[in-house]
Amino acid sequence: MIRYRDLAMAVIAIVFLNVLLTTQNIWPTPWIRLTAEISVEIALVVFLLAIAVELQGAPSRRLRILAVAVLLLLVAGRYADITAPALFGRPVDLFWDAPHLPRLAAMIVESKPLWQLAGYTLAVAALIAALVFSVLRSVTAIVTACGRVGPRRSLAGLSLLILGLFSAGIGSKHITTEGWFALPVTPVYAKQAAFLTRAMTADGADSKPLAPSNLKVLGGADAFLIFFESYGAGVFETARMRTALAGNYAALEGFLRKSGWHAASAFVDSPTFGGASWLAHSTTLSGQWITHEADYRLFLAKPSETLVDRFRAAGYRSIALLPGIKLDWPEGQSLRFDHIFDAKALKYGGPAFGWWEIPDQFSLEAVYQWEMVRPDRKPLFVVFATIMSHMPFGPTPPYQPDWPRMIETVPYDEVPLKNALATTPDWSDLTAGYLRTIKYDLQLLQGFLEKRAPQNAFIVVSGDHQPPAVISGKGASWSVPIHIFSRDQKVLEPFIKAGFRSGLKPSRPAFGRMDDLNRTLLNALNSSTEQAAH
Repeated sequence: MIRYRDLAMAVIAIVFLNVLLTTQNIWPTPWIRLTAEISVEIALVVFLLAIAVELQGAPSRRLRILAVAVLLLLVAGRYADITAPALFGRPVDLFWDAPHLPRLAAMIVESKPLWQLAGYTLAVAALIAALVFSVLRSVTAIVTACGRVGPRRSLAGLSLLILGLFSAGIGSKHITTEGWFALPVTPVYAKQAAFLTRAMTADGADSKPLAPSNLKVLGGADAFLIFFESYGAGVFETARMRTALAGNYAALEGFLRKSGWHAASAFVDSPTFGGASWLAHSTTLSGQWITHEADYRLFLAKPSETLVDRFRAAGYRSIALLPGIKLDWPEGQSLRFDHIFDAKALKYGGPAFGWWEIPDQFSLEAVYQWEMVRPDRKPLFVVFATIMSHMPFGPTPPYQPDWPRMIETVPYDEVPLKNALATTPDWSDLTAGYLRTIKYDLQLLQGFLEKRAPQNAFIVVSGDHQPPAVISGKGASWSVPIHIFSRDQKVLEPFIKAGFRSGLKPSRPAFGRMDDLNRTLLNALNSSTEQAAH
């Protein structure tokens, strides 16, 4: 009788573990739902446990600990694999995403009341404790059953049957039993190992030579490459966002018509989605297709030429305006900027707006006051990565029409500031906060064109990646909008010939990838005499 009870407990344990490794995501949330699928890895673990007990003669404590560790690793991998695409729109990359988890945690801490954080922390801790306890009890039930010959043989036979059905479905075109099974978790870790191996063994990024360009089309005018954080194609292609932003784009279009600025726009495909903005920045600057953190690290280790080098050769002073860089960033020297304005160098003393603190308008005004108004200066090439439209999308600063006031100790009036600081992230509807930040970006862009951009400036405004999938939608493209501004229509003509569209509204198909954008920029700004020579 004990024998059958042990077998029954083992079967219940196997069903429970199978559930943990076959869950699916409830898009677009971190929650899960159950499925009727089978985990081939659970069958393999049970079979190996039966064999191990057979060889050892009796279950051991070390065997239990090893089995629990393996199963917890598989459960964690399964959850990450099904949840990351739902929330961020891209697969999990454990080796390279993990170093950013402390900053993500700090950002969440910054945006939540203490009582909520305490509640969430206790809930997560309790959930993890319950999971570990349940897996341990399940492994104990299976190993205990395997301690008896009859149950051990029954479990081993059942496992072999399941493994056989899975193998038959994979190996035959006529047998479809693989449809009964959930996707295995092990390949998730295999891919991460491949990424790490690639990073450790590769000699460098698969570089292509940077296109030659003398940049004489600019005539020595200042050039700005501005990346709007999380500015994705969804602002034009998702109904809710398109409707919410229609008035903002109409206002900007009206300003352009009256002010003499011209615009050309397109969609361009980003190498990243939902995060990892630096992959988009480095791809645009270098003309290399940098899609993983490993590629990025290799590029920094052996950097090829970038737009920074082309502008320096043309007599420009290059400025990196990166308010989101809050820690030491020695790798920035690899990009050979003449000066880097990170969060520390900007010395912002005004009210902090969430985790990212520094309003984008302050960053632009600081560069204007410290660099653009200097007499007898070189022309500037400014690369600016905005930060206010970064997740969690709030609080959002008010736009300040009086630009010089932004570098004062009190940059805002009391009421607008109070209202702005009250716009904390709404985790149940991140899209609302996202739209608020994009409206701020568009207002900031218009203000910059009107009050701070030099008359002859050449300005490129590009998204870096789509916002997380919880905002951009399930199966959203990896495209972002790009807008180019100049008062000289002739400067925009090469871009329109290359696939851009006049005005602010891009159209499909996408112009190309971000590495293509690098070459198009250099070719369009090259003088005709230089083009003829090449």
